[in-house]
Amino acid sequence: MTWYFVPRMLSAFIAIVILIVMTRVLGAADFGRYNLTLLSGMLLFSFTFHWLAISIGRFHHAPEFDGQTIATVLGASALLGVFLLCLVGLVRMVLPAEWVSSFFLAVVFCTSHAMYELGTVCLRQYNEGPKFAAVTLLRQALGVSLAVTFVMYGGGYASAVIGMSMGAAITGAYALVFALSRSGIVVPSLGALRTYFRFGFPLAVVSSSASFFAMSSQSLLAFFAGMDAAGYFAAAQTLASKALKLPMTTLSRVVAPSVFEAHETNGLRSSDAVLERYFSFLVLISMPIVVALVFAADVFTHLLFEQSFAEETALYLRLLSPAAFIVGLQGAYFSYAFMRSKKTGLQLGISVASLVVHAFLSLVTIYLFGAPGAPIAFLISGVVSFVAYYYIGRKVDPLRVSTTELKYGVLGAIAYAPFCISAGMSANLTLQLALLAAGLMFMFWVLVLLGQVAAVVVWRRARGFVSWAKT
Repeated sequence: MTWYFVPRMLSAFIAIVILIVMTRVLGAADFGRYNLTLLSGMLLFSFTFHWLAISIGRFHHAPEFDGQTIATVLGASALLGVFLLCLVGLVRMVLPAEWVSSFFLAVVFCTSHAMYELGTVCLRQYNEGPKFAAVTLLRQALGVSLAVTFVMYGGGYASAVIGMSMGAAITGAYALVFALSRSGIVVPSLGALRTYFRFGFPLAVVSSSASFFAMSSQSLLAFFAGMDAAGYFAAAQTLASKALKLPMTTLSRVVAPSVFEAHETNGLRSSDAVLERYFSFLVLISMPIVVALVFAADVFTHLLFEQSFAEETALYLRLLSPAAFIVGLQGAYFSYAFMRSKKTGLQLGISVASLVVHAFLSLVTIYLFGAPGAPIAFLISGVVSFVAYYYIGRKVDPLRVSTTELKYGVLGAIAYAPFCISAGMSANLTLQLALLAAGLMFMFWVLVLLGQVAAVVVWRRARGFVSWAKT
């Protein structure tokens, strides 16, 4: 598990570094355009390749596919890539030039991201931990290096998109070549595609709901408040997502193969046991992050951004962080109720309804209150979506939610909050960081003393590592 989780966490850290760099080299308006282009590519990915990547994790161990899931998915992906190339050619003949350019950039990022996602999913299924780690880390490092180089030579936001796409494509190509050597590639049958699509497509759209929400908010902000406001909001939203939602989603991706393997081979009770342990780690990872981002928002924005960005993003961050936590929790844990029961169509219906609610709330709040209305709409719609997920999900598959683990997490958050508030009140960076670090250690000790499962596991492993190092 370490090979798959730690690199993703390091990748999240690199993504925050990328955020810092891009806001400085592009400026508010161009960063807004850059982020909207990436969101467009992610949305296109959710409607094209994503359902195939999801199907690998769900059906790789399913006996009815006789170990051919990866080979058929790679075959279907190749056909889909050819279709997208033809679509770009058709679009050039019917759309205005500026629209064609935006669509082309979105397709480039979508295809490159698909290569990376499909490749890493295959590496995870084949238990190629070191290769997975290398691909995960090199994607970000290579992408930002190319993007900054292109921007510094006057390429603008479009060249930044191209640079990030190249980072994904190069590393993804390496992973796919390895996967092809193991699985081969076959033309998928219509029956297999039908099964993959029925399961994976609703889930692909659902798992990309954050991108839909972000796209609607940033587009409305750009229209009503200008591209600068959209850029500031995008910076805060990206920070909240990368620091909070991404680790939760990453942990879910790492655990998912074990959940489904246990479900397919040993039944529901075995799958429940994996999920209960996973929930404890989810709480341990996410709770301190959301507390720090809410109560010490000024510390992080002034540390990461230039003065203008820092002042504009701090207010957004305080509201977007709990929203990211809520959305992350529903996607990283409660979505398993729909996946295990194969009721992903119902999950899609909830997400579509939530998006409609979010778009309406964003339109009203931004129109009435300007830019500050955007994070308010995000938080309210996140709560509405979570409530729907929880109550409807329990009707199709009543996942066990450990109230004890949740209670321990809340107590740990309460222990950490005063340290974060004190850090926010201080003007000295060294003292701010010391308070945050001391509070984090205090929270961890509280959780260990309470007997929180994940904290105890981490503590025991840390002690074992120290003992091994001494010998």
